[in-house]
Amino acid sequence: MNMTVIKWEDIFTPSGAEAVSKLCGNNGGTALTIGGFDGPHTGHQALFNAVMENAEKLNLVPGVVTFTRSPGVVKNDKNYPGDVSTLRLRLNHFAETGFKLVVLIDFSAEFGRMTGSVFFDNLVKKIRMRYVAVGPDFRCGFRLDTGETEIAGFATKEGFRVDSIPLADYNGLRISSSAVRDAIRSADFALAEKLLGYPFLLDFSGIRWEVSDKNLNTPLCSFTQILPGRGVYNAVLYTVSGTSVHVTIHVTESLLELAACKGETLPPVPEISAAEFCLSR
Repeated sequence: MNMTVIKWEDIFTPSGAEAVSKLCGNNGGTALTIGGFDGPHTGHQALFNAVMENAEKLNLVPGVVTFTRSPGVVKNDKNYPGDVSTLRLRLNHFAETGFKLVVLIDFSAEFGRMTGSVFFDNLVKKIRMRYVAVGPDFRCGFRLDTGETEIAGFATKEGFRVDSIPLADYNGLRISSSAVRDAIRSADFALAEKLLGYPFLLDFSGIRWEVSDKNLNTPLCSFTQILPGRGVYNAVLYTVSGTSVHVTIHVTESLLELAACKGETLPPVPEISAAEFCLSR
């Protein structure tokens, strides 16, 4: 993965400054987009395309500023239903898109007290931001004090360019992470794929499994990703070794159970624990 990943707190250190300088050169800068990008979808792709186009036009390094986990998790929002994708899947998507820099924010109460003006000042001074693409409803900063109008003012003051990218829709449905979650929870994986631009994947890396009657099970609480409701679902298991196996996934009240389809054999548990699953009905 030819992409530099830097933690937010590290951009204030000499090593972080050196990493940015190595990427940008002496006089270069970055073209960025900012957001949670949980399950990067076709609406996000418009932002990504704007960054890529302007990075090439202005000779800038394309990058993303995002969170390790959704702020909803850190705030212990009981209504937060789960992530669309894991950090590993998101980083893979960013790399495949062509981004060269990702700045990861571990959202905290302290970070949440930062004003938008301080946040953007840090982007300009520490990451050399020269261009940024955001959505028209983008807001950030303490008590969401910064939106499109404020960012335009910062751009004039700090000398960077900003584009507000229109929202996208699919057949009249606004494309958003919430819409993707709703599709997954209702097991409409075809709609989820339309909204995402690729099949919905469950990332089983790091999940611990127990053997039960030749099947495997693991507690639902092991997952950070959103799951469909209770039921049995067909899936294709893709391991890191390149094999694929047709399986069924049974979502119960408290467990997720995995079984091979007829004529198939489950790979060893270590391979399953490094696998991705493409769900279907």
